[in-house]
Amino acid sequence: MSDDDCLKLLRAGDEAAWAQLHRDHFPKLWSTVNRIVNNPSLSDDVLQQTFIKAYREIDRFGGQSQIGTWLYRIAVNQALDAVRKQGRLSRWLSFLSPVAEDREETPVLPEVAVAAASSSGLERSDLARHIAEAMADLSPEHRAVVQLRLVDELSLEETAKLLGCKSGTVNSRLHYACERLRKKLQRTKV
Repeated sequence: MSDDDCLKLLRAGDEAAWAQLHRDHFPKLWSTVNRIVNNPSLSDDVLQQTFIKAYREIDRFGGQSQIGTWLYRIAVNQALDAVRKQGRLSRWLSFLSPVAEDREETPVLPEVAVAAASSSGLERSDLARHIAEAMADLSPEHRAVVQLRLVDELSLEETAKLLGCKSGTVNSRLHYACERLRKKLQRTKV
């Protein structure tokens, strides 16, 4: 089915077309969103909001890009918004919390795909943990760029378009993120 035919069915509210769109795009979108928000439960919520927003705004989709690209942009924007909202909520809750400030909390770490070059499962899981910890230290914007450019292998132009920024900004964020990751991973001797 062509994108035009699919778009007509989606705009008509065809449940089968929406179900197919969900099946086709959910796994990759979830992986990307989870790497940005670092929280599987929040990733589920973000994707639910993504598909709700897509359903509500399908008539506004102009068809300048593929439907999958449009969904990707919605998902990334929803993920970044969720992280910002969580950050604001955490700041406000920290003012009200009776818990001592020196208590350390362990962030939820995403699963990271690791190259098969590692020799054992234990080494791979250790490497995945170190990479996930290093990724968790990046800002959501930097995690998004690393995910889209290096993991999802989107082009510079696609990444810039999805994030709503200039190509130079994508390159700058990627450079900064890679430097931070490299330094962090060197300290952990990965």
